[in-house]
Amino acid sequence: MVKLMYFAQLAETLDCTSEQVTLPVSVGNVSQLVDWLGRREDACWKALAGDKVAVMVNRQPSGPETAIKDGDEIAFIPERLK
Repeated sequence: MVKLMYFAQLAETLDCTSEQVTLPVSVGNVSQLVDWLGRREDACWKALAGDKVAVMVNRQPSGPETAIKDGDEIAFIPERLK
C-alpha cells in the first residue's frame, strides 16, 4: 500500500487530500502510477496530465521513471507551488 497526497487545486479537483491505495503489480514507477490513476477517474487524469504537476516520492523530487514500492508516500503538487 502507498499513500497518495494531493495539494492545492488538485485536492479540490479530486475532492480528496490523501488516500491509501494498493497498487497493481503493473505499477512500478511514477509514470505507470499516473497512467493507472487516469484509468480510475477521468478527473484524476485531467488533473495529473502533462507537466502541470510535480511529483515527490518520499519527499524527494521525482521523475516519470522514479521507482515506487509498497510503503512509499507520493505527493502530487501543482507546478505553481513548487
